[in-house]
Amino acid sequence: MDRRLLEILESGIREIDPEITRTTVISRLGKLYDEIELFNPRYALVNAEGEGLVRRHILDCLAPVAIVRECARQCAGEGKIRFADLGSGSGLPGLVLASVFDSWDISLVERMGRRAGFLRNTVAVLGLSSVVNIVQKDLSEVQNQYDVITFRAFRPFKDIISDLDRILAPNGVILAYKSSEENIQEEIQVLESYSGSRFTARTVGYKVPMLDADRRMLVVKRA
Repeated sequence: MDRRLLEILESGIREIDPEITRTTVISRLGKLYDEIELFNPRYALVNAEGEGLVRRHILDCLAPVAIVRECARQCAGEGKIRFADLGSGSGLPGLVLASVFDSWDISLVERMGRRAGFLRNTVAVLGLSSVVNIVQKDLSEVQNQYDVITFRAFRPFKDIISDLDRILAPNGVILAYKSSEENIQEEIQVLESYSGSRFTARTVGYKVPMLDADRRMLVVKRA
């Protein structure tokens, strides 16, 4: 990562959350950027590069970190938080959040072999091998339960709601990165009509530094 992009990253982190340990997080996110740039031509991980990759993806994933932190505190208290990111692919948002919450028990779920291999390599480069576990399975095959589940640009709720119900811990929370209000309303309708557990859903808006775009987190809990 060149100096100009590093300055954008540092500036964005300062604006997002003063609780973040900046030196460690900046180092990890800089390495994540480098790994994505290196392997993107081969694996088609994300449709962005350079400044766009920093702002529209890395900082976009990091921006709701305070929401993630507070929801995790509410559902797990002082216990060790079991966290899963679904369809991790390029590590967005899984490895971005792991770079901050490195005391959690973190699983990145990715069914595609080459992308799971990318994640394993990148976890090692970021020095997170003792924290992050790569689960190379389809969501339907995942057996463990998690306190916090995230996903971004993953499958719609109508295709995964029963699996989410199965792997979400009793007091757990689902945090889905969203931008379209229309899409959010469709997802809420699925939750309301689901015949399994009863869920409640709310949206929380957040700002991405240096990005003029609406961003929302859909927060889903059992009623």
